[in-house]
Amino acid sequence: MTAEIEAAASRVAEVVMFENWLRFYFIAEEDGALLLRLPEKAMEQIKQRYSAFYDLAELLNNEEIDHQRSLKAVCMHVSSGFGGRPLPDHVVAGVFDSPKFQLEVQLFSNWVQNHEERLDERFMEFSEWTKAFALWKESDEVKAYTQRLLASMPVSAANAPETVQ
Repeated sequence: MTAEIEAAASRVAEVVMFENWLRFYFIAEEDGALLLRLPEKAMEQIKQRYSAFYDLAELLNNEEIDHQRSLKAVCMHVSSGFGGRPLPDHVVAGVFDSPKFQLEVQLFSNWVQNHEERLDERFMEFSEWTKAFALWKESDEVKAYTQRLLASMPVSAANAPETVQ
């Protein structure tokens, strides 16, 4: 994995996490459809606190949400460069195939599932989510789980040479 792809993998994983946070707190069911409904105040706060994700929030706001729409929005946001400099296509493709990205997203998904009740107790800022997730990953239990996940990955993916520049 190139250093460029490895660096981008963390950023793209954060986009996936932010989109998940949006769906967790701002989804509404209307006439049998799930829509993302961000109040004006929430959009203002996202613009102030999480400006790199504002375009993603704007893209999803008031839209019907399903897995396909979420994935498409994340890909569009990543391709546009996270509100900044666009990533080259080969980097975007490499990120989604990278073990680092896949592992981070799988761990995050597990964290959300395992902490859903706590996350539901009160509204938590995205920054609180990322801090809590980082702390959870530092636990001995999760470190051991991470090692088991890495061991279960295909040898070529888990042990892919990394270029350090």
